[in-house]
Amino acid sequence: MQVFFLVFMIALALTMWGRSRFLKIYSQESRNLISSGLTGARLAEGMMRYRGIEGVTVKRGRGLFDDFYHPENRQITLAPQHFAGSTFSALAMAAQQAGKAIQHFEGHRPLLWRTSVIRWTVHMSLPLVLVGLLTLALGLTKTIFPMVLLAWSAIAFWNCLTVPTELDAGSRARKELEGMRVFKNLDERVGVERVIGAASTAYIDGVSVALSWLARTVFPRKKT
Repeated sequence: MQVFFLVFMIALALTMWGRSRFLKIYSQESRNLISSGLTGARLAEGMMRYRGIEGVTVKRGRGLFDDFYHPENRQITLAPQHFAGSTFSALAMAAQQAGKAIQHFEGHRPLLWRTSVIRWTVHMSLPLVLVGLLTLALGLTKTIFPMVLLAWSAIAFWNCLTVPTELDAGSRARKELEGMRVFKNLDERVGVERVIGAASTAYIDGVSVALSWLARTVFPRKKT
């Protein structure tokens, strides 16, 4: 039991670090607007044109994967606040997904592995949480619960192994942004690139993604 718990704590520390790092930087740069008024959707579309990639659509997201590139239908989906937003964070998230479309265009196969991993781990994470809570309630802490901890830890560690794919997408995105001369000053460039860098660890765990989607679904924000 001690070994299972130790593995779980290491995985938990990694996921908490990755998620908190991303949320901190994302929140800071969400206060800043790009001077040109460029939106995330327009940026993603512009990056596709600049790179000479045809057939990739950019749509407003509403589901579990708010920011996602779908290789099977060549579609970039962006959260509403990123699709129509002009904050540094919105542009960074749009650029990150555009970077994945560029990976796909250039035949970067790890992208497809990363896409499959994220889908499976997000969908598996919430059931694992529910099973864990049920086993605790039934007092099965010495039988089933350690296996739940091990399964969740394996998911977290596997996601960590695919982080280089996210870093590569961010690198490709920064290269395109530099060539497009999107930024008017150094502050804009640094702010957007900070979020792009942090986005690589945004999906180390699937639990936070699934729970945040569930919260938005059950308690949708009121329009002001």
